[in-house]
Amino acid sequence: MEWKNLAPGLVRQRVIMEGTTSEIVEPAQIKSYLDELAVIAGMEKLSGPYVYSAHEMGFGGWIHWKSSGAAFYSYPTKPPLFTVDCYTCKPFSAVKVAEFTENFFSSIEFVWKEVGV
Repeated sequence: MEWKNLAPGLVRQRVIMEGTTSEIVEPAQIKSYLDELAVIAGMEKLSGPYVYSAHEMGFGGWIHWKSSGAAFYSYPTKPPLFTVDCYTCKPFSAVKVAEFTENFFSSIEFVWKEVGV
């Protein structure tokens, strides 16, 4: 079935970001990033951030916001890759979030896009 907006009165904003780094992003850095991301995006934290090891697959983490949250994954590729999915029901500056993310990880390459509803 073709996509349609089932709740046009509900604000939804989603940004997907990916970057490469010189070394894999590890749990302590993921936790710090997700904490600071909440502030940059203007979100109220409900719980987390939580981080975990996916063993040879890398690391992951997420944070729960009052208005949704963000998920983070890092991969032991060459060069190492990270990816972030930020989804909220409260407007935020995608440009500020992307600039913060790129700079926080000193990204070698960095891309991002907003996903429409």
